[in-house]
Amino acid sequence: MKYRWIQRSLLAALLTLTPLGAAHAAAPDPPPTLSTTLTGMAKAEYEGGKILFQDRDYQNALIKFEHAFALSKDVRLLWNIASCEKSLRRYTRVITLLERYQREGGELLTDEDRRDAKEILAIVRGLVSELRVMVSEPGAEVFIDDQKAGDAPLSPVLVDVGARKIRVQKAGWKAQTQTVQVAGGGALVVTAKLEREVHKGLLVIEAGPKDLIALDGKAVGLGRWEGALPSGGHTLRVSAPGMLAYQAEVTIEDDKTRRVPVTLNAAPGSPDKTTWIWLTGGAILAAGAVVGSVFLFRPSEAPPQGTIGTFPLSFGGKR
Repeated sequence: MKYRWIQRSLLAALLTLTPLGAAHAAAPDPPPTLSTTLTGMAKAEYEGGKILFQDRDYQNALIKFEHAFALSKDVRLLWNIASCEKSLRRYTRVITLLERYQREGGELLTDEDRRDAKEILAIVRGLVSELRVMVSEPGAEVFIDDQKAGDAPLSPVLVDVGARKIRVQKAGWKAQTQTVQVAGGGALVVTAKLEREVHKGLLVIEAGPKDLIALDGKAVGLGRWEGALPSGGHTLRVSAPGMLAYQAEVTIEDDKTRRVPVTLNAAPGSPDKTTWIWLTGGAILAAGAVVGSVFLFRPSEAPPQGTIGTFPLSFGGKR
């Protein structure tokens, strides 16, 4: 039984591709068929691929035909491979394969073979679109459906009709993923503006109303403090007059909230003379920084008054 390269009754419905089996009967002096020219393992893989294709197991048929081509280098097997890719709805691969089939077929292809390939290419091109991905950062990697398409700036690429996932990533920048609907037969542009990756988390300190909170050696507030900090380790100190100071290393994780409740214990025995640090000049205690002039006074000295008042920066609690 002879196999047609194309079932022409289905040409209007995307010219359904069928595996290559024999030369056209009408062609004068047709080249020998694949079944005749292939030998050994290449022939066995080819025959197995035909059976799988007829059973609609297109993915495994593709593997068989590709292996047969790797062994034999017979360009006509590109038609069979394109048949599987078409059935798997990977139209951009069909175009690449049939263009190579036309280009490298030489005397193995008849005029009718070339016409068939040309007609199919015309139809399949209506099922793909040219995609241009515009990325703000050069060198970013561009992935289409989790397959790397290249690095930015990227030349336009063909994509299949349907929903396509576009992911753009670069070290030190937040990855961006978006899904686009490809209509086919046209062109579309996707823009990706990357943002710097910032590693930080939220820290909440809850202490006594008059307890001084310091982070990484800087006073940040009294009683309670909440704010964003870079991820990693930070030194927390909480102190108050006549109380044992609390000090610990606090680890901040990306995009997570760390809560640290602190209850100070009274210092044993009589309290020592306390050294005070005052913030003056209308300064304000702010998250992560102390703004203003800092003066050191002995307990017997009265601190100068600022326009907003005075704030103790360290209570010198006992350790």
